[in-house]
Amino acid sequence: MADLQQALCADDARGYLEGAAKLVAHVQFCWLVTTDALDGTNARPMGRILHHHDQHAWIIRFVTDMRSKKAAEILRSETIGLIVQDDAQQAFAWLTGSAGLLGGFEDVRRYWKDAYAAYFPSPEDQANVAFVEVRVERMALWIKGVTPEPFGIRPTCLERDADNTWHSAPA
Repeated sequence: MADLQQALCADDARGYLEGAAKLVAHVQFCWLVTTDALDGTNARPMGRILHHHDQHAWIIRFVTDMRSKKAAEILRSETIGLIVQDDAQQAFAWLTGSAGLLGGFEDVRRYWKDAYAAYFPSPEDQANVAFVEVRVERMALWIKGVTPEPFGIRPTCLERDADNTWHSAPA
């Protein structure tokens, strides 16, 4: 019986992860939430960088300026949050995880797109390009048709363990 319950939980987690992955893949923007030096909260909209098919789906990246308040807050924080939503699909997610900045020459070269030059026009600006890399470790999901009814009352929460296995977590 315990094996059957574990299998059902694994299937449920897989379904929730698939629903969350569809949501993240479908939306272009999300909110990046950080904590400032006074333990206040800052949120700003971010355009995410699509991951390649060979990259892990729960690593999410954004381009940023190393001189920004956002970059300082990420360097200071252990955990950041992402709010992803698709109103039309009634799909919402609160993703949290660890974040870091990739600012070395190879990293910038790997993720740079010519369209970023509009935001980093000068050589000085381009020298301060970094990429925020978020490793999602926990998610709270409200996805119509995926998470349990009644929809919107409670989130379905998942956490990643040390073995990179997702399991249900308390709300």
